[in-house]
Amino acid sequence: MNIIVVIVKYKKHFGESEYNSHLFRFPGGLAGGPYAEIKKQAKDLLAENNILHVDWNALNGDGETNNLSVDFEIQRLNETTQNKNSIVVLMHDSPLKSVTADALPQIIANLRDKGYVFKNFYEIIK
Repeated sequence: MNIIVVIVKYKKHFGESEYNSHLFRFPGGLAGGPYAEIKKQAKDLLAENNILHVDWNALNGDGETNNLSVDFEIQRLNETTQNKNSIVVLMHDSPLKSVTADALPQIIANLRDKGYVFKNFYEIIK
């Protein structure tokens, strides 16, 4: 079976002709699902090409329901960040998820209050 991994480069948007994200997120996450075996093979291909795969380990719940509220998202985030030193939060950006944008200032404040520091992936992987 052949595996094709497409990494979109946003060179023109960043104004850097040599820009490459060196990051990839598997749709639906790396673990499990109907494409588990293909994902395992793709993981090796990414490593061969010096591309890290990043997966989320916390969520705000906006992928679980369309009946969102700011309180629900903050509660869900509190549940999924317990006892974690480092987190990558899964959030969605779509017209049906506008509550996520509304909740973001409170989410950021909540995480900062818990001692989390926000960093760009490139600060971490360099």
